[in-house]
Amino acid sequence: MHPCRPLPFALAVLCLGVSIAGCSAGHTTPQAPQAAHRSTRHAQSVVELSSYNVNPNKVYVAGISSGGFFAPQMHFAHSSVFKGAAVYAGGVEYCAQDSEATAIDDCGGAGLYGSELAPSESYINANSGGSLDPDANISGQKVYLWSGTDDDTVPQKSMNDLQTEYQHYGATVTYDNDYPAGHGWESPYGTVACGTTESPYMISCNNLSGGGTYDSEKTWLTLFFGTLNAKNTGTLTGSLINFDQTAFGASASNSMDTNGYVFVPTSCAGGTSCGLVVAFHGCLQTQSDIGTDFVTESGIDQWADTNNIIVLYPYAVHSETNPSNPNGCWDWWGYDDANYANKNGTQIGIVFKMVQKLMGGSSATPTPTPVPTGSPTSTPAPTPTPHATPTPQPTPTAKPTPTPTPTPTSTPTSLGCWTTNNYAQTVAGRAYESYGYALADGSNQNMGLDNVYYMTSLNETSPGYYVIVSQCP
Repeated sequence: MHPCRPLPFALAVLCLGVSIAGCSAGHTTPQAPQAAHRSTRHAQSVVELSSYNVNPNKVYVAGISSGGFFAPQMHFAHSSVFKGAAVYAGGVEYCAQDSEATAIDDCGGAGLYGSELAPSESYINANSGGSLDPDANISGQKVYLWSGTDDDTVPQKSMNDLQTEYQHYGATVTYDNDYPAGHGWESPYGTVACGTTESPYMISCNNLSGGGTYDSEKTWLTLFFGTLNAKNTGTLTGSLINFDQTAFGASASNSMDTNGYVFVPTSCAGGTSCGLVVAFHGCLQTQSDIGTDFVTESGIDQWADTNNIIVLYPYAVHSETNPSNPNGCWDWWGYDDANYANKNGTQIGIVFKMVQKLMGGSSATPTPTPVPTGSPTSTPAPTPTPHATPTPQPTPTAKPTPTPTPTPTSTPTSLGCWTTNNYAQTVAGRAYESYGYALADGSNQNMGLDNVYYMTSLNETSPGYYVIVSQCP
């Protein structure tokens, strides 16, 4: 189906891209539906995000639709921190190749598909250990995938490619692809019928084996955290906190909302060592579209409340121009910047700072343990929807040439470089102390023990982002 031909309503409102008014004259311009606001639980006031005792070995990422493309980007960018991923109706890392047309034609635009698996893996290979964490981190990690057989927005072939990609890098994949589901995030609390595609894109499916409603969250949370305590089916005892995203750089200029949410179980607020899940909504699932329905219907918090798991819900926002993101999607095709799919990307960087802040109160022994030598070390850092409303859809007249894959260089761009002991680097604000070790600010690379005996050279590649180098120029 051509993206500019008249589409069935359910698909027309979910077209991928950055400009709804993208179709040529004579064709119907798809319009976003008016999302019904539901009565949902709201946090009372916006506060500063706090730090907790997060176990660095239990940090994961999840997402639906545009968030289902963004989650693998976040995972591959920071695979030393994120130990696995749960992806609903998304696709491979860097699928769009920094091209709107590729996003539409190959990655799920109005149900269109063309494999971007090979260029995606080329991108990962070329950037591994540079703008992406080493891809070897993926080996042995656990990944959950969901794709409905009736999803006409992001074809199962797209998710099949993601399965192949994760398996190629050694991940253990669990794939739910037999449910007759439309495009959406599956949950027992979803308010949309399993085979339907409509706002708020939170669907509920009957268990194929019988026995009531399926609980996909239980499936992947068990994969990540092991045997779970029974979930809280009543009033949650934890707190849904409305926090300030602008403190981390979020603004209209990067299509991120001023506030997001974090669910914190009472045990975690009291200092218990807890896991962390970062969950990305999809297009047309912003606060202005559906309030907090993504939070309250996702089915994560009920398990988190009784299993010591913090859940971070960052939020994107609609943007008509500069950047053009009229459906409030996460940046998975380059509407904000060309580095959108790696750790130098604006949105990835902003969300990662939130993760670092949440993990700031950790006290567990980091992994891997640095080698105790006096020389600098480059040991990796300690493990410290589109139904989602798929992305808006432009209709370019000609498919632009994808931006060439950036190749890591041995000498990154430098805003300054400093060689001194780890204690001095920490005092100067170029690193921070965690469990007795110094970690480079921004990159989170492990510099070794935080004392005056360990010497490290830190290069500032972007404001506030430092990486370990063998020596300063």
